[in-house]
Amino acid sequence: MVSHDGSQKVPQASAGLAPSAPEMPSVAPADLYSGTPNLLRASGVRHSLGWQDDRKAGPSFVVVRLSRLDNIKVIERFPLTEQGWATAWRALAALDAEAAVAVGARLARREAGRRGAAALDALDAGSLCCLRYVIFNGGSGTAPLTKGQAYDLRFLSDRIMISPRRSADAIVEVPYRDVETVEVSQSSPGRSPGELAVLILAVALLGALLGLFILGLVGALFGALVFGSVGAMIGAASGKIETIVRFRGPDAEFYFVIAGKRADALRIELSEPLRAIENARAAPVSETQPDDSDGPADLATGSIPDQLTKLASLLQQGLITRDEFERLKAKLIADS
Repeated sequence: MVSHDGSQKVPQASAGLAPSAPEMPSVAPADLYSGTPNLLRASGVRHSLGWQDDRKAGPSFVVVRLSRLDNIKVIERFPLTEQGWATAWRALAALDAEAAVAVGARLARREAGRRGAAALDALDAGSLCCLRYVIFNGGSGTAPLTKGQAYDLRFLSDRIMISPRRSADAIVEVPYRDVETVEVSQSSPGRSPGELAVLILAVALLGALLGLFILGLVGALFGALVFGSVGAMIGAASGKIETIVRFRGPDAEFYFVIAGKRADALRIELSEPLRAIENARAAPVSETQPDDSDGPADLATGSIPDQLTKLASLLQQGLITRDEFERLKAKLIADS
């Protein structure tokens, strides 16, 4: 087959070594532009695959050749469709099977990252509150956490979740009904703005006096500026704010340190999850931990209207799902 530049295309490796065509990647509008193609780059190979909004052909997949100086030469172009992707992949595999393997691995990492970001966005949307970059400061129990390491501490609708930073994978999960206590306390109060101003002024005055004694008026000005800057740095270091979040479950206790946030502000931020924890602990066991029967035990008593009212209350509190509500409602009506 002859390329667009008139040269003969010679496969560099056996096509039998090339992987099968992976799923077509999602191409965001922001990643589709004219000019230099957006490539799935892989190190150590001379060919690659990507996409481009060509002025004549429009949005398309492209197979390119990479020179040693990183110049890009488009060899073939294909429509930005499922069929176009499959054809472009076959063209790359036939031209350079080694590049197809490397680009396939790069594409797999890209798609895994995209799916992870989507899962994280969904988790964020379902969180009452998320405390990012909290430092685990120790505790009791056998939780697989490393002291001094940063984690994300999430308060979901029904549980506390500890996960690696920027990850949707849970390391520890504690249902709200099992949370025995949550405490927020400030370990380092920091300096007030007034205290910080007095410190800077005192250090600057000391510098001015030393400068005046050594160099006169010019030295006084220079000493005030230098020592004032030093005082500001000392005040900032000594005014570091740290707040501790402690919560205890049935089998473990956790301490986390959050820098730069005051305890009173954090308590306000956690007001909704703290209320959810309180409601979950106050709810009857039959409501928070339904058995394997058809519904909560207290629904077995009372008239049909009373039982339907209880079901509606459980649904409104979020203790049962809409599907569970409809199933239990249908059963009550059938058994009446």
